[in-house]
Amino acid sequence: MSSQNELSLLTFRSLCDRCRQESERFFAQKEHDPRFCYELFRRAFVHGNELAWECLYDRYQKLVLSWVTRHALYAGLGEEASYFMNRAFEKMWQGIPADNFAKFPDLKSLLRYLQMCTHAVMVDFARWKEQAHLWDRATQVNDGEDEYDPFATIMDPDMRPEREVAHQEMQAILWQRLNDLCNSEKEHLVVHGYFVLDLKPRQIFDIHSEHFADVREVSRTKDNFLARVRRNDEFREFLENA
Repeated sequence: MSSQNELSLLTFRSLCDRCRQESERFFAQKEHDPRFCYELFRRAFVHGNELAWECLYDRYQKLVLSWVTRHALYAGLGEEASYFMNRAFEKMWQGIPADNFAKFPDLKSLLRYLQMCTHAVMVDFARWKEQAHLWDRATQVNDGEDEYDPFATIMDPDMRPEREVAHQEMQAILWQRLNDLCNSEKEHLVVHGYFVLDLKPRQIFDIHSEHFADVREVSRTKDNFLARVRRNDEFREFLENA
């Protein structure tokens, strides 16, 4: 009888207990067997077993909470860590249809995906929360220099409530224009982090370290982008007519 068949014959309670024991061994940096927790994931996603999902939620919620609280964005989001933990589990649940479970060959790949879901829900929340801050941040692109500010003409600090809808629409248009001016994935990551999420270069690097050699590259990418925006006559005309 194969190892998979043996696991499939285990009762739910036995499987959940073994998953707990092996997880504790893993976090204690001892030898452990990941098959039991993986089998719980299989039953949850392939068979829609709610009890298996509840056991996994109970087993891994502390791990997800640790990812949330260590995330570079967490301190500025203004939400409890448990909110993002629950959103991460929901995103994972929605993101793995039964037919796609085979794409995750082991427990490590499943936990890596859960960590990606945690990052994604926090970035999405930050983008939603900070979208309006794009405008205030944009007025600072010159860092006090006496040169043309390509964003200042669309700023309205005394905006009235009846103009809020139009303001939000203009935000979306401006963000799309900024995206269109990006020449690379690196520029897109930096522009989104700087303008939308209000992150410092160090924070952008912490989140996207796989794309940049160091923090200085993040700063150079930002500075080069802003310099190109200032020279772009079409973008300047767009802002003047906004």
